[in-house]
Amino acid sequence: MATASRPLPRRRQLFFSAAAVAAVAILALTAAPFAAAADPPAPSGGDTGTSGAAAASGGATSDVSTINMAPVAAPSGPKAAANTSFSKPPGPPAGWIRARSSWYGTPKPFVDTFAPTRGGGESAFGILEWGGCGYTNADGSLVYPKEAVSSYADNNPDFPGSCGRCYEVRCVDGIVMGVNDMAVPYSNYYYFPAYGQAKDEMGRSFPGNPAEKDGYVYVRCWDPNKTVRVHIIDVCPCWYEPKNMKPYVQPSCCYKNSTNPRAGQVEMDLSFWVYEQLAHPMYPEMMLDIRPVDCGSGAALPTDPGYISRDTLYGEMVGTGWSWFPYYTPTHNFNVTAPGWGLGGSTAACAEVAPGGGMTWWCRGCYRPGYQPFNGATSISLWLRDRYNPGNTPPVKVMVAQQEDDTYCPGEAYLTSITPSAKGGDGWLQWTLPFDSTFRCGNATSTRDKLSIQAVGSSNIWFCVDDVKVQFGKPETTKK
Repeated sequence: MATASRPLPRRRQLFFSAAAVAAVAILALTAAPFAAAADPPAPSGGDTGTSGAAAASGGATSDVSTINMAPVAAPSGPKAAANTSFSKPPGPPAGWIRARSSWYGTPKPFVDTFAPTRGGGESAFGILEWGGCGYTNADGSLVYPKEAVSSYADNNPDFPGSCGRCYEVRCVDGIVMGVNDMAVPYSNYYYFPAYGQAKDEMGRSFPGNPAEKDGYVYVRCWDPNKTVRVHIIDVCPCWYEPKNMKPYVQPSCCYKNSTNPRAGQVEMDLSFWVYEQLAHPMYPEMMLDIRPVDCGSGAALPTDPGYISRDTLYGEMVGTGWSWFPYYTPTHNFNVTAPGWGLGGSTAACAEVAPGGGMTWWCRGCYRPGYQPFNGATSISLWLRDRYNPGNTPPVKVMVAQQEDDTYCPGEAYLTSITPSAKGGDGWLQWTLPFDSTFRCGNATSTRDKLSIQAVGSSNIWFCVDDVKVQFGKPETTKK
């Protein structure tokens, strides 16, 4: 069913991504960028919005034509052929994935080193907030520490449902590789020997690049055995459509869907504060071993398909695999995590929205086999609280859709017409909605990957949501 009568989330333009700005910044500093002609044509469909950083902060990198970085001089001496002076590192251990990472979210002291030719202040290499997973409160605060976050490329094999997923990462000593595991010339990155004096936030100097004379990047890890656990909060798009700019390909994020030398690898963009725990940030990228893990215990999880939370879209936080975005928020009053505002004093997701506004949970790419979060669902249950009128039913409807092709199931649950299944303290109400009879998705159920709660009244409403569950057996009606 078409969505002409159902406004799409206004914040859809923020679904891509603060990390993308970092890629813009880094690519803008390349000495000899490769032409995009070698890359595939723009994919059709899907979500193609602007950078969250550009929209939120004015976009220090929204106009790459203003960047004036002197090109690096060619290395002296004969240039070595790829993988002759330095061979690629040994493969990863069983259960791990070989990957590569750049960084974003740079602190100003480090940026100041590049200021004479780069400029841009603290946002020069991207910002962590306003990423493609929506894990930012209205005041700009992230729900996870900056020392434990990363973005993930949308062409990685296990990208579907990666928002909120945790990975254990560690640095791999050696050459930075690209397409076909070939060494990538450093002219493809922002790396410039002239800035080798830049110290990281811990005061450590750049340990040097043994492959500099050959024109490549060889990373010396601080400690190859050190691991860091990161939450995915953002997306690095292969095909990037920034606001007020022509779209273009970001080869580093294209995995094997590009022949550009920077492509060919599973790609992350670690936060600067994660990256510097593993290697000096003067290295433009480093090779990693990564594996998905349980965010709490650190226990290893399967890699194919990647883990998503099929039964919990919201508990104390958005469930693993799900992005969260409020839309039509004229007062800019929303929290993906509002501590103490949830059922029984727990944490809730809250937003003040205009008519037609609401909240959206989207499991990115989860229409694909192996994910499909609503396939086999028997019911959806959720708790709501009207903050203006606690105990009253807020004028909202609940919808199920597929974000990528912009289609909604024909059934809609208008909560003012449905008796709550339970009542909690402080004005909280629960609804349990039989899936098939309520939403009538039919054969399209398996490809649905979005849940939306939308205001249907004539004035602003302010409401909170907690304990959003999908049942695959007997419907759950109470919260312990």
